[in-house]
Amino acid sequence: MESFLTVGRIPFLVCAPFFHRFLTHPMQNIRFLDGVPSLQNKRLREGEIMLSPSSSIEYAKNQEKYVICNKFCTSSTLEIQSVKLFSKYRWEDLNKKSVHLTRESDTSAVLLKLLLSLRFKVSPVFTTDENCDAKLLIGDRALRESSENKWEYAYDLARVWQEWQNMPFVFGLWIIRKEALGGGSLLENYLNETEVSIREFKKNRHECLRQWEKFYPHGLPQNIACEYYDAVDYNFTSEHEKSLKKFYELCGMTVELAFTH
Repeated sequence: MESFLTVGRIPFLVCAPFFHRFLTHPMQNIRFLDGVPSLQNKRLREGEIMLSPSSSIEYAKNQEKYVICNKFCTSSTLEIQSVKLFSKYRWEDLNKKSVHLTRESDTSAVLLKLLLSLRFKVSPVFTTDENCDAKLLIGDRALRESSENKWEYAYDLARVWQEWQNMPFVFGLWIIRKEALGGGSLLENYLNETEVSIREFKKNRHECLRQWEKFYPHGLPQNIACEYYDAVDYNFTSEHEKSLKKFYELCGMTVELAFTH
């Protein structure tokens, strides 16, 4: 492995706790590449980056390349708020209706398809046209869409999954390419600093968020942005592992979870 570690950084509010510290306390031999989750998945697959908070479905699709850091993940206590289906119709009435899928996320699109087919037994028409009956959005764009209140229905996918399976849903894992494990202490030091970053954010989210916004403006009122973190859960527990396995099972995938520790 090279003498530096390239990390995929997702410039969404949900990932601010992972990365805000490094904006003012850079680590030697660590470099970041910014991009949405689907782009970071591609970079991981191709070896352009060595680790990233990435779509949980990416691990399942290419598990032979990866291990999972089980120190943290991206989940929620009940609602995630930043992964939503905005719709003119109720779930049950979406059969043959047009549904737009965001291109920014792989896991959310797979989860939506599972919910539609297995939970609600409907078959909509998926489209790239944003002039549609329903629209899946993630990240800061989903938060802004919620604040505008333009849709008759706004379904939080994490809540729907929890009501269905009685488990938290894991949208994002910290995925690491296996060759990064041979890089000495650099990877371990970076992951330890990421834990510090999360703790600092939890202690003083207002100040940390102000710092983050200087680099990544989100366009939301400060109080809404701060309250968003009440819903997000960054812990990886046995319940999260159980939920992952159930998600992969429902996708019809055989997956072996391999962890760094």
